[in-house]
Formats: sequence, C-alpha cells, structure tokens
Amino acid sequence: MRISFFMAFIANVALTLVSLVILPARVASHFGIDGVANGWAENYANSITMTGLQVFFFCIFYFLPRLIFLFPVKLVNLPNKEYWLNPARKTLTINKLQNFMCSFGVAIFLLIFTVGLLTLQANLSKPVRLNIYVFNVSLSLFTIYLVGWTIMLFRAFRIPPAVK
Repeated sequence: MRISFFMAFIANVALTLVSLVILPARVASHFGIDGVANGWAENYANSITMTGLQVFFFCIFYFLPRLIFLFPVKLVNLPNKEYWLNPARKTLTINKLQNFMCSFGVAIFLLIFTVGLLTLQANLSKPVRLNIYVFNVSLSLFTIYLVGWTIMLFRAFRIPPAVK
C-alpha cells in the first residue's frame, strides 16, 4: 500500500507541474454547481497551493501513525484507544494505522488527481467548463469508499474477543 501511496503522491505533483507548464497565466480554480468557472487564480499561485496541499496530505498520512504515541491519549481519536494505545501494542497499532492511512491517502490522492485532470481539461476548453458529471461520479465513489474505510477502521480496532 505504501508504494501505491507514494506513486499517487508523485502522480499528483507531476500533474500539477504539467498544468503549470501548459496552462495560461490565469486559470479557473473554482467551479459552480453547473461546472461554469466562478473563481480564477494565477497559474503559479494555483500550482503552489495545490503542491502545498499535496505535501500537507502526504505528511499527515505518512507521519501521523509514527507520531501517535507522542500525543496524550485524550487527544487521540481511535476506537478502543485505551486498549490500542497501550505501549505493549505499539508496533501492532502503528502498523495498522499506517496501512489505513496509506489506503486513505491513496483514495484522497486519486480524488485530487481526478479533479486535477478535470480542471486541466476545463482550462484547456473553450468556454472553460468543468465536466460536472465525472466530478460528481468521482466524489460519489470517494464517499462510498470513505464509508467502507470507516467501517473497516472500526472493525480493525475492536478489542479482540479473547481479551474481553
């Protein structure tokens, strides 16, 4: 899963750099519910913002599982945290969280990549217009994934029956 996570991150950064090179100086950066552009930005500013967002997500999803034991237990939001944040289960907890966070990171980066492609396509078309159908399908698929991911997270962090 980590390799997929890194590849999804690299693909997003590459798409942002390609967009920086091939798009005009001023680009549509926000679209209304009908797909019509209603917000504009300088291309370089948009690229810096998107790269910053991607790096921020990368750092959160990659480093947070390694840092979770540095936080007080009351600040950690994890199912059955008293059990899973016990120092005796540190390695197991970190490994589980890394897998979940990398999986979620891949999903986020796929959504961002899809939106990036749609935005690139919209900015290259005349008139500038986002393919709202593909956007809505992508967002719906991500939402379905998110529900499944949440259920799996709660199931993975149950207290094992032998312990109860």
